[in-house]
Amino acid sequence: MSAARELSKLAELRLKTDRDLVQVIGQALENALSIVAPDRSADSAARLRGRAEKIYAKVATLIPKVEDPAERRGLEARLSLLREGLEQPEVMAAGSRV
Repeated sequence: MSAARELSKLAELRLKTDRDLVQVIGQALENALSIVAPDRSADSAARLRGRAEKIYAKVATLIPKVEDPAERRGLEARLSLLREGLEQPEVMAAGSRV
């Protein structure tokens, strides 16, 4: 196989891998954003909040690996939304139902 053809194959593989990475990160962000939604009970919110924080930390390390600047900016915007959701004080849902 010629060097040019090998480079072409590597470029194709990198593009596919980058698209897959964007999908994985995007899905993780959507899951975490649904976790920090304000309509959760206090018990499930506390348990799931830790999970969303772990997703945030992992995704924050993966986003810089996305080569496409537009894709990266979009993911960074969603990561910012997640950070805002995590910074919101937890609602004491159990206490408000009394």
